[in-house]
Amino acid sequence: MRAAIWNGPGEMELGEVPDATCPADGALLRVVACGICGTDVRTFYNGDRRIEPGAVLGHEICGEVLEVGPDADGDLRAATGDLVHVISTLYCGTCTLCRTGNEHLCQRGGLMGFDYQGAYAELVAIPQVALKNIFVIPEGLDAVHATFADPLSDAICGHKDLEVGLDLRAVVIGAGPVGTAHVALALAQGAGTVYLLETEARRLELAHSVLQDDRVRYVDTSAVDPVEHIRSETGDGAERVIVACSNARAQEQAMEMAAPRGRVLFFGGLPKGTTTIDFPSNVLHYREVAVLGSYASRYRDQVQALDMLEQNTANIRGVVTDVVSLDETPEAFPRIKSGAALKVVVRP
Repeated sequence: MRAAIWNGPGEMELGEVPDATCPADGALLRVVACGICGTDVRTFYNGDRRIEPGAVLGHEICGEVLEVGPDADGDLRAATGDLVHVISTLYCGTCTLCRTGNEHLCQRGGLMGFDYQGAYAELVAIPQVALKNIFVIPEGLDAVHATFADPLSDAICGHKDLEVGLDLRAVVIGAGPVGTAHVALALAQGAGTVYLLETEARRLELAHSVLQDDRVRYVDTSAVDPVEHIRSETGDGAERVIVACSNARAQEQAMEMAAPRGRVLFFGGLPKGTTTIDFPSNVLHYREVAVLGSYASRYRDQVQALDMLEQNTANIRGVVTDVVSLDETPEAFPRIKSGAALKVVVRP
């Protein structure tokens, strides 16, 4: 079958790989659409310990169920011919974390596109562990937009402890697709003002075209000091700050932007080699600022994400700005990195 094959940092080509086949205890999908995630962009340029050259990436998967294995268990809530979305973060369902509603932190799971072959291809095999991650796409929601359920559910999970309340001031650092989703969520939860900070002017323009809400302030931080700007705007800082980019300096600055008793969410993981920051601990002590982390999403977040996309809450479908063919997949990564596109979806 045809696939976009990763051949090492910065290298990808179209080629042939062995046809994906249906696992006896899994399923086989014809790929209809697959979103390009920020994680895939980092992997494209930097690699990942879980893959080697020759790998097929792609984990924001929508497809048609072609076949269900004879030993597939009752976790599958779809049938042959259904159009489905597959959440990428896999979990066992039996460990303590899974049984206490924290399946997104399961240590026995894995990730589609890394631990299992991804979907920048014509077909993708779904292992048994992923059957409970399959959702039938609601009628009226097309597969291209449904791919965004995966990152949107991650953003929803990130808000579980953030408690964005009515009229609170929020800052989102990073105007990529997930940062834009965080702004949409904060608005839906009643935030009074949301400051969206970004160093690339084109990303700000794209986010503005999606959100179109006068409660959002778009701040180009290539020309201003972000901490000083937020302080000048708010006086004592913002009650909620979300770091939606993979940048150590942004995490440090986020804590300085927070108001007393504020909450800061570190949403984006840091790239290899920069996994620590200079932590301004006095901010926690003297201003009682809480710092939160978040990873992946839970089943309940995934249901909510599909509901938001079905209803197009806060024009969330507008995050998808570009649709490309499988042949065009390698060229999409530089466009995303440069800020020329917000969210790109591959349609084989």
